Amino acid sequence: MYAFYNKIIEADRSRFTFSKRISLFGCNVGLIPRLLREYILPDQGEPYPWHLSISKTLLESGYPNLTILIDLKPKQNKDNLSLYELMDVWGYSSSGWTPILLHLSGLFVDEDPSKYDRNDFWIEDSRRDEPIYEFLYIQGSVSNGKLSGSWTSPPVSPTNAALLWPSTLIYFIECIKKRTPDILKALKAPVED
Repeated sequence: MYAFYNKIIEADRSRFTFSKRISLFGCNVGLIPRLLREYILPDQGEPYPWHLSISKTLLESGYPNLTILIDLKPKQNKDNLSLYELMDVWGYSSSGWTPILLHLSGLFVDEDPSKYDRNDFWIEDSRRDEPIYEFLYIQGSVSNGKLSGSWTSPPVSPTNAALLWPSTLIYFIECIKKRTPDILKALKAPVED
C-alpha cells in the first residue's frame, strides 16, 4: 500500500498523519510517472537516468507538507507494522523498461501494530532505520520527450527481479554514493572465489 501522509517536523521528531491512498505506478494514475513528466525535456530519449527527491519534488509540484509512506506488509497489518518513508526514486530508462532504485527510511520495521496508530503517529529522528534501498523495475521508458509504455510494475513472479546491466548498475551506485556516501565506504575489494 502506498499513501500520502501529512508530515510536520518539530525539532528532532516528525508527526505523520494519514491523508489518502495513492498509486505510485501506472502511466495514467501513478504518482512517479506524473511527477517525472514535469522534468522530461522535449527531445529526451533513451537512455535516460533520472532522479526524484520526493520531498523537493512534492513541494515543487504543489504538495506541501506531504510525504509518501509505503506499507511493505499490508496483508499482515494485524500482526506486523512495516511503514517506510520514500525519500528518493532514481530510474534508468532504457530499452523499453526502467529499473528503479528506492531510498527508504524505516519508520516502523516489523513492529507490533497494537502499540501504534498507523494513521497518526510521531517518530523520533534517532529511531529511523536508514538508509534502506530497494530495486524494482517498471514496464515503460521515455521516448521523444514522453513516457512510453504502461509504467506499471510486473505481476508477482519468481523472475520479476530488476536485472541491472553495467551502465545501469554504475548509475545506481553513483546515486547511492551521492545520497549516503558512508554506505559504500565499507566496501573492500571483491572477494575472489
